[in-house]
Amino acid sequence: MSRSEDENYDFFGDEQYDDVRRATRANGRSRSRRAVRPALKTSSPASRLFSRLAAVSGVLAVLVALASDVHEIAPDAVPAMTGVPGRYIALTAAVLIAVTVLMVITARATMPKYATHGGVGAGGIVALVAAMLCLTVGVAVGVLFPEGLIHQSNDKAPVDDTSQMEQGIEQAAGACTGGWQGLDTGGVPGVTTVQMCAEPRVAFVSFESPAAAAVGAPPMRSGIVSLLNQYSTDERAQGDWQLLSGERWMVFGENEAMTALQQQWGGTMEAMSASDASAAE
Repeated sequence: MSRSEDENYDFFGDEQYDDVRRATRANGRSRSRRAVRPALKTSSPASRLFSRLAAVSGVLAVLVALASDVHEIAPDAVPAMTGVPGRYIALTAAVLIAVTVLMVITARATMPKYATHGGVGAGGIVALVAAMLCLTVGVAVGVLFPEGLIHQSNDKAPVDDTSQMEQGIEQAAGACTGGWQGLDTGGVPGVTTVQMCAEPRVAFVSFESPAAAAVGAPPMRSGIVSLLNQYSTDERAQGDWQLLSGERWMVFGENEAMTALQQQWGGTMEAMSASDASAAE
């Protein structure tokens, strides 16, 4: 069709033909625009690297924060961490959390221009939140319960059998040559038995329950100190005396014997002397 014919055709007002021609021109322009528009990158090598580093540091932060929780709740649960101060573990977790935050920020900052940030560093962000929650729990328990909530008992004393108690003490302190002698409980409630050996000088007390031991131990300790103070000028009262205590028992004797007995039964050892009389009162 020639241009004149096209103009004549338009002259007669064919609107349908005009619509087709305009649509064809619009499609041509849109195809040319798509052809020249550059493809957007959704990530960059640096962004992917920092995202992976954020995930790794986040996982490490979670693990250390969990270790802090275990250490604060049950200090004796992991022997390797028993001697490590809890604040050092919490501080390590806090440092890893800070590193994770830095890695996530860097991963987002290194994204290509005009690229969306959705999903960038998601693994690090999830681990970061988990680590912060775990660390908060550990710090709260450490502040509210400095001694922990769960303690593993290392008490191995045969406290329910008096004869086995005597045999165990003799293995550490030596045979009782004069035989064991039962003593009066002194009116202390919850005391099961009080036994003493004159040679070697050693005595032990057993209680009905840990609660009874908590009530009866202070007056027994006070009586020992008063006795040492009373015989402070006697040669037989001189020496390095120790009080070894467990959940339901107490043994009083010289340091060497109590140290050996502690290796068998466990317990806590406390030095006793006449100078402690005022404190005991």
